[in-house]
Amino acid sequence: MSERAAGGPAVSPAVRIRRNAMAGAMGPVGFLTVSFAMALLRPELIRAQGWASWPSSMAVGDPAGVGQIMAFLWLAGCYTVFALGALRPALGDALATGGFLAIAAGDVLLAFTTDGPGAARTWHGALHLAGVTIATVATLLAAVGVSRATRCRPDWRPWRSVAWVPFAAAAIGVMGVADVGWAKVVYVIGITAPAAIVAWLVYRDADRAVRTDRTAT
Repeated sequence: MSERAAGGPAVSPAVRIRRNAMAGAMGPVGFLTVSFAMALLRPELIRAQGWASWPSSMAVGDPAGVGQIMAFLWLAGCYTVFALGALRPALGDALATGGFLAIAAGDVLLAFTTDGPGAARTWHGALHLAGVTIATVATLLAAVGVSRATRCRPDWRPWRSVAWVPFAAAAIGVMGVADVGWAKVVYVIGITAPAAIVAWLVYRDADRAVRTDRTAT
């Protein structure tokens, strides 16, 4: 049954899921676009620190770093909307929903500026590092949750073809911890971009999700 906003037209559950699913795609796409754009706009940081510190290094310096800080917060906001407004009603898997909410929490911590190479550890730098760990682990948990919820659905084959990517990216990130720039770029893309695939599949299957929910109730 559709719901009517105060003074506005009726909005069906499927439409709401699709609208919120768009946030799941716009989050990672917007984040990666801004992060690479910041690298182009601030080449001096890339020359000084290399890609191993990217995109965290782009958030250093006021006001130049505000764009990257906002990109982290943008990703956190989009994942929150996606998890609660699309993923939870579409898949109904607590691990998938909780995983994306935990990623969002990690992204909020990532918005705290990191410490530069060789600099003393600060409170905001410690929060940033905690954000890296939380966002990475939560991404893997979310991937497991999505895979579990869709394991019997052949129409989710596109997700199963990329579900391994976050795990490979996390492994590369760990192995490339010793200032290997390409590993950091692969890590960031690998744990971020697959969320857009999940969002696309949720968007595509919104009508089916609503029908299934009505049948179950």
